[in-house]
Amino acid sequence: MDILFAQIQADLRSNDALRQSGALLQALQQSAAGRDISVIAKSAVEEIVASPASAVCKKLAFDLIRSTRLTSDLWDIVCTGIRTDFDFPDPDVTAAGVSILAAIPSYRLVKLISDSHKEISAFFDSNSDNLRFSITETLGCILARDDLVTLCENNVSLLDKVSNWWSRIGKNMLDKSDAVSKVAFESVGRLFQEFDSKRMSRLAGDKLVDSENSLAIRSNWISSMADFVWKKRNALMARSLILPVESFRATVFPIVYAVKAVASGAAEVISKLSKSSTGNGTTMDSSAERFVGVSDVATHLAPFLASSLDPALIFEVGINMLYLADVPGGKPEWASQSIIAILTLWDRQEFSSARESIVRAVVTNLHLLDLHMQVSLFKRLLLMVRNLRAESDRMHALACICRTALCVDLFAKESVRRGQKPLAGTDIASLFEDVRIRDDLNTVTSKGLFREELVASLVESCFQLSLPLPEQKNSGMESRVIGALAYGTGYGALNWTEPALEVVEVCRPCVKWDCDGRTYAIDCYLKLLVRLCHIYDTRGGVKRIKDGASQDQILNETRLQNLQRELVKDLREVNTPRITARLLWVISEHIDLEGLDPLLADDPDDPLNIIVTNIHKVLSNVDSAVETTNRLQDVQGVLLCAQRLGSRHPRAGQLLTKELEEFRANGLADSVNKHQCRLILQRIKYASNNPESRWAGVSEARGDYPFSHHKLTVQFYEAAAAQDRKLEGLVHKAILELWRPDSSELTLLLTKGIDSTLLKVPPTAITLTGSSDPCYVEAYHLANSSDGRITLHLKVLNLTELELNRVDIRVGLSGALYFMDGSPQAVRQLRHLVSQDPVLCSVTVGVSHFERCALWVQVLYYPFYGSGGAGDYDGDYTEEDSNIIRQKRSLRPELGEPVILRCLPYKIPLTELLSPHKISPVEFFRLWPSLPAIVEYTGTYTYEGTGFKATAAQQYGASPFLSGLKSLSTKPFHSVCSYIIRTLAGFQLCLAAKTWYGGFVGMMIFGASEVSRNVDLGDETTTMICKFVVRASDASITKEIEADPQGWLDDITDGGVEYMPEEEVKVAAAERLKISMERIALLKAAQPPPKTPKSDDDDDDEEDSEEEKKKKDSEENGKGPSTLSKLSAEEVEHLALQAAVLQEWHMLCKDRANKA
Repeated sequence: MDILFAQIQADLRSNDALRQSGALLQALQQSAAGRDISVIAKSAVEEIVASPASAVCKKLAFDLIRSTRLTSDLWDIVCTGIRTDFDFPDPDVTAAGVSILAAIPSYRLVKLISDSHKEISAFFDSNSDNLRFSITETLGCILARDDLVTLCENNVSLLDKVSNWWSRIGKNMLDKSDAVSKVAFESVGRLFQEFDSKRMSRLAGDKLVDSENSLAIRSNWISSMADFVWKKRNALMARSLILPVESFRATVFPIVYAVKAVASGAAEVISKLSKSSTGNGTTMDSSAERFVGVSDVATHLAPFLASSLDPALIFEVGINMLYLADVPGGKPEWASQSIIAILTLWDRQEFSSARESIVRAVVTNLHLLDLHMQVSLFKRLLLMVRNLRAESDRMHALACICRTALCVDLFAKESVRRGQKPLAGTDIASLFEDVRIRDDLNTVTSKGLFREELVASLVESCFQLSLPLPEQKNSGMESRVIGALAYGTGYGALNWTEPALEVVEVCRPCVKWDCDGRTYAIDCYLKLLVRLCHIYDTRGGVKRIKDGASQDQILNETRLQNLQRELVKDLREVNTPRITARLLWVISEHIDLEGLDPLLADDPDDPLNIIVTNIHKVLSNVDSAVETTNRLQDVQGVLLCAQRLGSRHPRAGQLLTKELEEFRANGLADSVNKHQCRLILQRIKYASNNPESRWAGVSEARGDYPFSHHKLTVQFYEAAAAQDRKLEGLVHKAILELWRPDSSELTLLLTKGIDSTLLKVPPTAITLTGSSDPCYVEAYHLANSSDGRITLHLKVLNLTELELNRVDIRVGLSGALYFMDGSPQAVRQLRHLVSQDPVLCSVTVGVSHFERCALWVQVLYYPFYGSGGAGDYDGDYTEEDSNIIRQKRSLRPELGEPVILRCLPYKIPLTELLSPHKISPVEFFRLWPSLPAIVEYTGTYTYEGTGFKATAAQQYGASPFLSGLKSLSTKPFHSVCSYIIRTLAGFQLCLAAKTWYGGFVGMMIFGASEVSRNVDLGDETTTMICKFVVRASDASITKEIEADPQGWLDDITDGGVEYMPEEEVKVAAAERLKISMERIALLKAAQPPPKTPKSDDDDDDEEDSEEEKKKKDSEENGKGPSTLSKLSAEEVEHLALQAAVLQEWHMLCKDRANKA
């Protein structure tokens, strides 16, 4: 290999262009094979980039540079070579030099393009098509990136140059060269896409936070470019039509985006965001002109849907036509044409890998179609979704289809109520009209999970429909859906129950499924059934018109009663033992027992007899394998059924008494079950003996479903439970993203206008140098949990009066950090630091595991750099001699002695390596005891109280005693739950997070306040003592926290809480106990002394004293017993606490009454 590398280097040193290009091709092959070619890259930089060479060799050399990493010295040579190429007479060589600009590090890019801005601007007017193509493509990639926007924010002259270049790129869309025109369209489209998605910035590794100024800068570019495209739309459409058909696809998105922005009014908001001093960026056109503009673009694109043979072009045009159909002036015909064209791609062999994109495009835009076409698409879409491979795509598509089906059902029913003709196939059952889907629903076993996903998505969509609809202030896709749902529900509270009732009817076969232990879909179904039975009060039977019931309510209640009877019959066919107990609970809790025919009491098909038979079956079931049943939970559920069912109906009480007596006598019942049976039998006996005095609250239906597919931690691990958890997570995520999406900042800005609070607050910079240091260095970091990387952004300011020609920034690591290339440290070489002129640079590192880590920064600057040396000698050399030229080029100026400035270490908080983990309180407390690693510590903070109100009830706003933990809301913890004990000024907070590497971290904070002893003297400061308990799934996590408790407290509270060692806590507690004992002793000393025994001399006064005693006794009997001296200290404390709780409850109830 060394011989090969030596041969390549020798070829590079030759002046033969053919040998050089061959050597560069060999080097690229070695790079593609994964070998280290840094030696060859150095030779290529010095021999090709920095010296005259052919355009082909230049391009190959730049490709080689992109495939490896260069040192700072080599980047200097590259930048010098590029500037030389800019003045080269051959435009192809100049074009090659321009193309490498996109790979230049951002900290060197500013100076390069600032120094060469005249040449770059002149390239747009070049006669060479190749050069215009290269400058348009390269600047289109660079200028849209986040890092350049941030650089423009700090450099006004650069901002003017970039804005001018964007206008030149826009004009190049009308260039005479097809290649230049196409790449200009692509560049403008990239600018528009970057405004929404920032895809390119993420690919470039930028971890930047938008500030208000950077958003204004980008908005200004977008606004001016959208205005240009809108005004020149006819010329641009004409130009796109004479492009080659394979290039037409690049022209579609920029035109559609700009036209939609102007037609929907978004361009006006963007121009306001840009804070342009020249007024509005877009021309205020009339609505009619906007409609005509949208229609012209749709007419321009429509022929390509039918006549094109390129699947990618059909898809691109179809997607953009759907965007146009959604703006004011859009037509449903455009959406139907687009969706039909996109669906034709499903069977195209060359487009088979993009089937997920086809389905996502169709289901996301279903609401743009008319009802007839939506209904006709349901069956085909379900079959297409069933064949999708990616689970997330399948869940998203099912969520869209289920929401659209509910929307169509509601809309059609409301239209019928308003006198329109009914439309066939609009009910929920139409989803299951296809033979394959219906057969899959009705079979007991199935190989796939699709039917479970479909039922779960339908049910969860019904639950979302029962919640208040989200507000939509903007016109767009979501507003149409919300409007249709609002129209269908008529803003009525219970209109959502009609499609939900159809869902529980059509999905009834799911209770018979055998899903290999999985229960999530069936649990969802039973939960919705319980909700409907509770709302319609099926216990009380079908209501009558004279009771005030409407015809619709009577019909719905009758359907529910019939469904319950069918489910009772299905009890015999349930194939999952765990579901039998749950279905029994659902039926027995809500069935109308009074409506049963007493003459059929002996009939084995009587519903009550079937229920009792199945209760017996569950109680005596010991044959099922441990993996398929949960006997502990099943028996508890069935015993609850027996108690509530037997208390409601005499005949049910008689039958269940016999069953429970048998179960008590059976060896299957443990001691807990036997005691429970005894209690239940007593309740049933009391209810049967006293039918008129039964307490209605004992057996009242509450509409909850107490079962879950979750397993207890102490129980065995099950593959079925894990699959249930996974399916639940996928369904919930898809449903919430569709029904309750988190609006992006851009969407919020476009809908709510300019509000700086919507912008991210940039991280706080930390100063790493002292006040008297010659260089000022400050830093902040940005973390990316998805990549496991942290980027440190440094700002270096030269505080001396000299211009520092060279400054080296060295960054070392400690802890779990590592550089991507495996080097021990990073070096950033900065050149020409002018006094008081800030220079930015950044370093990105990876994090291998959860551990405290820090970055150590050193600044080396060379005050005597370039002051003399061999590089200044200029002898009489023959210019034709290439060896002499190479020798001159290799001479470097002397560095001189550096001045080393060691900065403070930049510590990465441990909280940066965490991400919030959403978890329910039930799940959190289920998981808490099983976490093996635990660490506890105590912290204190003070807060300003408001007298005794600080420790009493706080009716409004946040409690003042939580002020020290305010910063917890900004940390990467999910707030599981919180309890505030107002009478004691205490609280409990539960937080959950996960490390970047999957470890679970749970934290509980218990707080108790100590009021200052001098409240009467005006000292209202109180001390809060907090107990922090952290439990984790791995001991290494708690080890890092325990190593520095104060550091951890600073990380989570931003220095608001002070750590107290346990010894100090014990000393403080002993001090408080001592003070309390002294006070008790003082109280005892203040009591009157006991009376001394009477002497014989007092016999004369005995009668008088007896009379006084009788008087006192009679007075005390009149006043009632006294609690001052007869109760112990513990009883007094208990009574005081009880009185305080009652007072708190009284105040809260009074406040609620006032609010009402």
